[in-house]
Amino acid sequence: METVSELAEMVLQLLKKKNMHVTFVESCTGGMLASSLVSISGASAVMEQAMVTYSNEAKKRLAGVKESTLEQYGAVSSQTAMEMAEGGAKRAECELCVSVTGVAGPGMEEDKPVGLVFLGIFFLGNVRAVECHFLGNRQEIREAAVKKAFELIMEELKEMEEKK
Repeated sequence: METVSELAEMVLQLLKKKNMHVTFVESCTGGMLASSLVSISGASAVMEQAMVTYSNEAKKRLAGVKESTLEQYGAVSSQTAMEMAEGGAKRAECELCVSVTGVAGPGMEEDKPVGLVFLGIFFLGNVRAVECHFLGNRQEIREAAVKKAFELIMEELKEMEEKK
């Protein structure tokens, strides 16, 4: 089982090989995803930009999340995660964008349990969200979300490879 830094290294190498770029739109991880990638030498070849959109206002302003989405589904939802990912990709003019929104705790938000995290992934025009339920303290939940985000990127890149 790979560590976050090993997964980040694998993602970096695959993106370089495919001459692709990535951007991140993060909420509960607060920049951990971007930080994990840029900790590796050579990240500038693939890292386009990153946004920490912790507040709903930032999600709307920076990532283009619709007010109606936030009102109807809340910040912690698959719908918001997908809009964050798609908006981030469009603003960065990037092939790949991963978003993270969730409840890291210790308190519940919007009647949603601690550990509930949605990851959005926009890749080559397609967008989807993955619902995750992580256990642990605030830091462990955030780290688990980062690891899962890198695993999703690997899945997308491998799936693309298989379609060739």
